This record gives sequence, structure tokens and C-alpha cells, in this order.
Amino acid sequence: MLSYRFREGVHVDSGENAVVITTPYATRLNSIRQSLKIEDPSDWLKILLHDLSARGVNRAQVFSNNDPLSAVAVHQELLDKLETFYARGLLFVEISGLKGAAICLDPVKPPLQRKTVPVGDYRIKLSKFVRVQPRVDGLQITTPLATAMVLLKDQRLFPILVQLVSACDQTSFQEALPVDLLEHDEDVVSLLLSSGVAGVCDGDGVVDIDKDAVDAGWTPEDLAFHCHTREQMIDVCRDPSPPKPVDKQQFPAKHQRIILSTAALPEPSHNHHNLSFFQVVRERKTIRAYHEQPVNAGILSDFLWYSMHIRQEIICDPGLSRAYSGLLRPVASAGALHSIELYLCINRCIGLQPGFYHYDSSNHSLGKLSDLGEPCLQMMDLAAASTCRAPQATSVSPGQGQRPDVLVVMAARYGRNASLHQPTGLSYALILKDVGSIYQQLYLVATALGLAPCGLSFGSSELFEQASGLSGRLECSVGEFMIGNPASTHGFESGSAVVV
Repeated sequence: MLSYRFREGVHVDSGENAVVITTPYATRLNSIRQSLKIEDPSDWLKILLHDLSARGVNRAQVFSNNDPLSAVAVHQELLDKLETFYARGLLFVEISGLKGAAICLDPVKPPLQRKTVPVGDYRIKLSKFVRVQPRVDGLQITTPLATAMVLLKDQRLFPILVQLVSACDQTSFQEALPVDLLEHDEDVVSLLLSSGVAGVCDGDGVVDIDKDAVDAGWTPEDLAFHCHTREQMIDVCRDPSPPKPVDKQQFPAKHQRIILSTAALPEPSHNHHNLSFFQVVRERKTIRAYHEQPVNAGILSDFLWYSMHIRQEIICDPGLSRAYSGLLRPVASAGALHSIELYLCINRCIGLQPGFYHYDSSNHSLGKLSDLGEPCLQMMDLAAASTCRAPQATSVSPGQGQRPDVLVVMAARYGRNASLHQPTGLSYALILKDVGSIYQQLYLVATALGLAPCGLSFGSSELFEQASGLSGRLECSVGEFMIGNPASTHGFESGSAVVV
């Protein structure tokens, strides 16, 4: 039996002249749930709405010519409304067998398009991006692109997942179904296709719903992250329990580390030379070869000051319940959260001892955390090795990458972002956007100072954990950047103090 009922979060408010159906869906910009208004509903429509809200409506009841619902002239109107509710992602669809509910379609966002069984010979297959999760009541099947999730409740249906991993024709699919569900084989196929967790295969075995993503080279991890963080429509009723509040006092705007000692940095230079901003932008480039003369503490001080020092602590969203402390730095950050801290593996720097440091952007000083231990050395070796693979590094042979004078590691305090963005699920996406802003800022400042800058596309969170002594769940590395004095072949005046 195939039946319909309103999915969780749908609320029907019936008045004398209109019915308002509140949906579970809202937008990221406006958290007010969207609604559907029906003017002057017929009595039969009110009965249908009541049944959909209560016990549900089975297909035989809706489509039978002997049922009171179909004995009136509004029968087609009821079917049209049912199809409207389906397309709006408001209906929970369930197929039952002798052992009760077997397979269900549960919408997660509109619009939902009903797909019927293809005509003629066909082969269906699970999406390449499918994800199967165990639940107490069965197996949940989703994909980032799907507008509905599928729930397998009857364990006798679990073997069909094995069949659908490869292209499965109609005969093979029917053989995998329990006997009491054979009469619903087309309904099950339609449910899988409509949900978007499975599709029809082409001659190469690629599912139609996957073709564009497969051609573009999307990985399941990247596609899931992209879809999750860029969705306009959100489901506000899927998890009715409120998110656990985050203690903002644990994640203050200014971050202080326990340090072994403090290394004072020289006052930043305020000398202005003739290099304009647009010249800096034009000259910005990656340099991977270093001069034998290392950077000095004065240049490093300028580099950190003009990139990341705290200009001011402010109150964001004052007057609102979510008011929080924000920071102003020379670089942008979403919501002025500035959850990213700089850690420095100092290999060579005149005026500073080698070691692993945290940059105190409030006091403009370096706090030494440890000597330049094995994790730091491995991070620098990893950084040097990764630059050899860059297509622009024609002067750097594989295995001959130089350790930088200073390796800058960007680490994010995730909880700081989560304290504001946990409900939207955008915390990590915004952290990565901040990383991009910092990369460009470091490049521009380094160029203005005549340094050799190089942003890295890869780093090791595990090595950072070992070096910092911090749990990666509290503070995780999200980016790396190398600096040094450029080799003379690059035409820079080593250690020039150019400030824009």
C-alpha cells in the first residue's frame, strides 16, 4: 500500500474562509517559515487536509471512484492539491508490505519532482554521491543533490542497496524485492528516482542525475560541503531540539596562550616609500627561493603588524541577544569574529631564537611555546616539498625545496565561529573564507616589504596538534604561508622596509 501524510513540521490552520499551511522551510536570510494559503477551501479539501495531518491518506482512497472523496465534482481538484503538496515537499510518502512500513520518502526541501518508471528497458543505480546512515528505525539514504531522503524500514529491502551499487535492470530489481512488495515494484522505483538518491544509467553506467557533477570532477566530500554551505532554503523543523548553547566566555575575541616566554617585537616601521598600492598588487607573486641572508625581527614585526594586529575591540550587534565581542584587524573577517590565530615556526630570523611561537595580535608580541622540535621541522619540510609540485616553480627541483625562514600556520578557534553560526551550519565555510582573505593580505604585505611570500595549498593538522599541544577540535590548522628573503635573482632589495 502507498500512502501520503504531511511530513514533520507541516502545520494546518483552518479558518472559515481560508486554510493556511505552514511549511517546515525557511531561508537563511529569513528564518520565518514559509506558508501556503488556500482561499475558500471546499469541505472535501478540508477533509483531505485533516486526514493528511492525522492518519494519512492511502492511494486507493484518493484514486478510487467508489470513495466519497471522488464522488464529488472536486475530485480532480483534490488530486491537483495533492500533487501541489508533493511538489512543495510537504508529503511523507510510505510504501507498506505485510510487515508494515517498508520504504519511505521524506522531503528535505522543495521543489520535489515526481518521476515515473521509464518506458521500455532501463537500468537504475544509486547516485555516486549517495550516503547511507544507520538509524534506529532503518537505513537513511541521502545525497547532497537530493531534495528528499529515503528511509528503508523493512530489513528485507536492505539487499536492494547491493543491487543498486551497480546498474540494475527491472528483472534484477524485482528479484531483490520481497514477494509481498512485488506489486509495488514500480512505486519503489518511482520513489527512488523522485527522491534523487538513484537515477537512470546511460550506456557508460553514469546516472543521469550525476552526469554534470561527474563531468565536472566533483568529489562526494566537496559536493556535500558546497551544497550544505550554499543552500538558500533550509529545513527548520528537521531537528526540533534547540542547539546546545555555546559558552561565549570560553571563546573571547582576544586569544591568550600559555607561553614559555615573550619575545618583544620591534616597533613597526612607518617609513613610506614610493611603491604604490597598485604597484604592490601588480608585483604580487609567489617566490620559493630564498637568500642566504635570513629575515630580521624588524621586517617580521612589520609583516605581522600590517597583516594581523588588532586595531580595536568592538561590540557587534549591540542591543541584540546575540551581541558579542568582535575585532578590527587590517584584514577582513566574517562578522568581525577573527577566529584565526597565527603560529610561527621560526627557522631563521635575525634577532629571534628559532622556535615555535604564537603571535599575540593584541600586544604585538611573540609568545614562545616550544623550541623548534620535530613536528615543526616536519611541517617546514612538508611545506618545502609541496612547493616543488607547483607549475610556476621552474627554479625549484623536486626534493630541493628550501625550508622557509618562517612558516606561518593559521589556526582557527572553531568554537568562536560556532558560537554565532552553529544554527546555520556555516561556521567552517566562513573560516575558509577568512583564510582566503588572510592569504591575500599576507601576500600584499610581504610584497610591499620586499619579502619572498608563498601560500601553501596543503598542510598537516596532525603535526600542528603535536607542535601546539592543542586538541584539533579546539584549534585546528587551516592554512600555511612561507616567507623569507628572496634570492637575489628575483631583483628585490633584501630586507627592504617598504610599507604601504
